Amino acid sequence: MRPLHALLAALTAVFVVVVGLPAAATAAPSGSSSPSASSSSAAADEGEAVDGVTLTLSPAADGVLVPGRDLVLDVTVRNASDTDVAAGVARVYLDRGAFATRGKLANWLRPESTSGSDYLGSYLTRLDVPAVPAGSTQTVASVTVAAADVGLEGYTWGARALGARLLDDDGEEVAQTRSSVVWFPGESFQPTRLAVAVPITTPETENGVLDAAALSAYTSVDGTLTRQLRAVQGTGAVVAVDPMIIASVRLLGSSAPPSALSWLDQLQSSGLESFSLAWADADAAALSQAGAATLPSPLSLDPLIDPSLFAEVDDSGSPAPEPTREATPTSEATPSGTGDPSASTEGEADQGGAGDDAGAGTDPGGQAPGAGEQPGDGTTAPPLPTTESLLSWPWSHTGVVWPTDDSVVAADLDVWTASGATSAILSSSNVDGSTDSTENAAVDLGGRTGLVSDDSLTALVGQAAGAPDDAAWAAAVAELSASVATVARERPSDARTLLTALDRDWAAQGPYLHQTLVALAGLPWTTTVGLGDALDAPRTSAVVVDRAEDATRVAQVRTLLAADQRVVDLGTALAQPETVTAAVRLRVLGLTSQSWRDNPEGLASEVGVADAEASATAGLVSVVRGSDQLILGDRSSMPLYVENGTSSAATVYVTVRPSNSILSVEEVGIPVTVQAQSQVRVRVPVQSVANGTVSASITLASVTGAVIGAPSTVQVNVQAGWETALTWVFAVGFVLLFGGGLYRTFRKRRRARDGLDGADGADGLEPVTADGPTADGPDASDPADGRAGRS
Repeated sequence: MRPLHALLAALTAVFVVVVGLPAAATAAPSGSSSPSASSSSAAADEGEAVDGVTLTLSPAADGVLVPGRDLVLDVTVRNASDTDVAAGVARVYLDRGAFATRGKLANWLRPESTSGSDYLGSYLTRLDVPAVPAGSTQTVASVTVAAADVGLEGYTWGARALGARLLDDDGEEVAQTRSSVVWFPGESFQPTRLAVAVPITTPETENGVLDAAALSAYTSVDGTLTRQLRAVQGTGAVVAVDPMIIASVRLLGSSAPPSALSWLDQLQSSGLESFSLAWADADAAALSQAGAATLPSPLSLDPLIDPSLFAEVDDSGSPAPEPTREATPTSEATPSGTGDPSASTEGEADQGGAGDDAGAGTDPGGQAPGAGEQPGDGTTAPPLPTTESLLSWPWSHTGVVWPTDDSVVAADLDVWTASGATSAILSSSNVDGSTDSTENAAVDLGGRTGLVSDDSLTALVGQAAGAPDDAAWAAAVAELSASVATVARERPSDARTLLTALDRDWAAQGPYLHQTLVALAGLPWTTTVGLGDALDAPRTSAVVVDRAEDATRVAQVRTLLAADQRVVDLGTALAQPETVTAAVRLRVLGLTSQSWRDNPEGLASEVGVADAEASATAGLVSVVRGSDQLILGDRSSMPLYVENGTSSAATVYVTVRPSNSILSVEEVGIPVTVQAQSQVRVRVPVQSVANGTVSASITLASVTGAVIGAPSTVQVNVQAGWETALTWVFAVGFVLLFGGGLYRTFRKRRRARDGLDGADGADGLEPVTADGPTADGPDASDPADGRAGRS
């Protein structure tokens, strides 16, 4: 079946490439990926009137004005109403006073309400706007205001309010928009240092691993992983990658889609600063709030390794000897998302991790050739990949936990620290700082390191990345530019290091992310930095503002954790626990992924199925259910059968607990070893105390004391006095039988003697007993003598 699966995956990749290329070529706008049809965040930036008419003002040059540069504006009118908009006039205004704080800038850009009497600044220019039919968008014109008319010479640098209103023939306001520009005459100041964290994830998965078909689609020419990596390549972004993606590609070995291998090589050679998310981007906040003592991570990937996918092929095209498996510990791996500090050392390349050169001398399984070998020379059977080599990657940072926005409570930090986490990324609305001004992203959360993502800047970056068209993108970047400039202007001599962290769903609506990151890096008042710079910046004190996860989601995650624990308990009794625990753990992590947030109905269904299947797995080692038992006598044994339905030998301890005192169990915790797919009979010694019926609860436990499966119950009928009665019955019967035999023997002898005495008096013959002739008669051994005696 595997060749058929590989063929289907290849055909899927070809179909995606053939169909996707024309679509991508026709849909992509100039200089960008194909934008989404609409964006609610962008719409909020445009002054939307009650009747659905929006006016957009898009400054050129990212909204930056320098001495001698004209102000160039694009004006766009979008009519989302059901009626046509008549021709009118647009008036443009500029307030030459600089914003002193980001709060004032935010109030300007997003007022609670607007009206035709709002002050938008000093009048700059006007332009005629043609009629706009219902349901259409009209780019009016590109307006140029001469630098002399802008009139900012002599003013200090900073962000300025830029506004416009659309008026009808009666002078009534049809729509209003608010934007901003930054006047930059070249003054000296400390630029704001900005780190941008971008998650690289995939849609939800049911079993916590990606198959060839999914990877082929995601890494196709316009697949989600391809678009995500393309958006950050060549930028200063910090990528947070789901390790499930990397390991899934490696697990496929020789059957991995070429597009997936190419994507992995591009990621490795991108030079991007990186850190690991949790496996499948599992929800760290929901897991801790659901009761996890530590964040779960993959237990083992060994059961997923198909040796046939890692066999070398010799020159004749025949498979070389099957690879040999290296010993891999079955203990739980370092929690995903917290990482192993050794994972970023140079020695990782020799253990199958990503080296400095993309894919150089490394096979799809993440294994490097041994000494004296050449990749693919077919001379020896290569070792199979291990869990460690499949997970190995040269992360720039380890121990970083990144929950979703506004989902963390203070107690979560204890769980994350116990899991090996050294820092956590939290949204600014989830944290209360010690000052009211804009401080560094790094904070001290009671002895723990936190990185605070600036909600305002994050929203502006997301708004620009998800813009529906070029005009909306230019307007959003102008706002972003003004906001960062205002941060620098607040404290010109104090460079702050800030962090923006994009939402998990940015890839679905972020065609302009690459352009946005490039624009940010080019601003005079911004310096793009990495996560390490943000971590090293001076910290201020802060506390977590509890914003708990949704109760329904936490309950679902709690169900998954309980299901996982039942199977982990079973694993403690097995010689090879990963045969049952590995797949269940991956499934639990997959279902706790952040990507399921947009599919709550599907998640509820999958949680129910996973819970039921985990219960069935936990019951693979159990006591065979039999009929009621009868115990006769004071001391006896209760026969039981223990069944092992797993593919590994199991050692359990059998304990019987009666419901009352009429039956006493003389041995508790009887050790039993059951081979794979077999049964073993166990005799439990018991003592009867009184007659009656008792319910006996039978439990199985592992050497760690973990209870295996659910206890079973058997009804026992105890007859404590029957042993004595039966003994007397047998004794009396034996006496009667023996006595009867003696009486019969004596009686026969007597009758025989009496008969022979009578015969002797009549014919003179010698009397004979039952035992033969008398002592005086002839020897019975001599036939001749016997005959002589009768002559």
